[in-house]
Amino acid sequence: MKFILPALIAATLANTPAYAVETAVSIPVGALKTAPVVDGVADDWKDINGVEISLTYLGKPELTKTVTLKAGIFGDEVFFYSTWEDSTEDTLHKPHIWDETKQKYVEGSQREDRFAIEFAMEGNYDANWLSGKEFKSDMWNWKAGRTNPIGIAHDKMTIISQQAMQESYKASLPDGSALYIQRPTDAGDEPYETKRYFKKQQDLMPKYLPKTELLPSMADIKAKGVWKNGYWHLEQSRKLNTEQPDDVHFKRDTLVKGGIAVFDHDDNERHYTSSTLTFKF
Repeated sequence: MKFILPALIAATLANTPAYAVETAVSIPVGALKTAPVVDGVADDWKDINGVEISLTYLGKPELTKTVTLKAGIFGDEVFFYSTWEDSTEDTLHKPHIWDETKQKYVEGSQREDRFAIEFAMEGNYDANWLSGKEFKSDMWNWKAGRTNPIGIAHDKMTIISQQAMQESYKASLPDGSALYIQRPTDAGDEPYETKRYFKKQQDLMPKYLPKTELLPSMADIKAKGVWKNGYWHLEQSRKLNTEQPDDVHFKRDTLVKGGIAVFDHDDNERHYTSSTLTFKF
């Protein structure tokens, strides 16, 4: 999947052919003997075969990354285990850095590591958001600094339409047509708050503070990531059916299209992305 910002749409379109050919990657989501503990430790997954998924860096197709993904169902919950190489553990995101000359805080260059996975809900899903297809998908956006401390992934949606939408990005495609990309947060609220500091406290102060009280729709996805020896290990779980209209409802014996993206202390416009995947429930 591609996280799009308006200024980068032209550059993204120039690289679209690299994502046009999909590899037939499918991830089995079978029955588990026991429910894994969502703690970022791989011990519960030793008997489950993983699927290696190749990701390509947006704008630099010569750069690749591999994610090993495992999935399964126990009771009324689905579980995912993902691991990928990352040489550094990055948990700071746009911190406030004190500038002595300016006598104020300025935005730091640090960016957190992130892992996003999304599942088709409606329409003709494509991991390439600029394919020209219209669809709605459920996105789980795990963030090493903003959501990992409270054990969840940021629950969002991706809505792509040929019709204009409020608070959406407009993309002009090569054929002259337009697409509108909207990424609302479930329940309409972020799982963290933004802080400002007008007087100096410490040289570095956090910009984002995870919330301790969350609405049920915001805390659907349990998630825990652990960085160890140059790799992130991430476990996630959620009810198959949350009965929330902004969540995908998983059903056994069905196929669900999806995609994944990895951010190695990257901004939205630069990250690794997969082709369209198929999850076999």
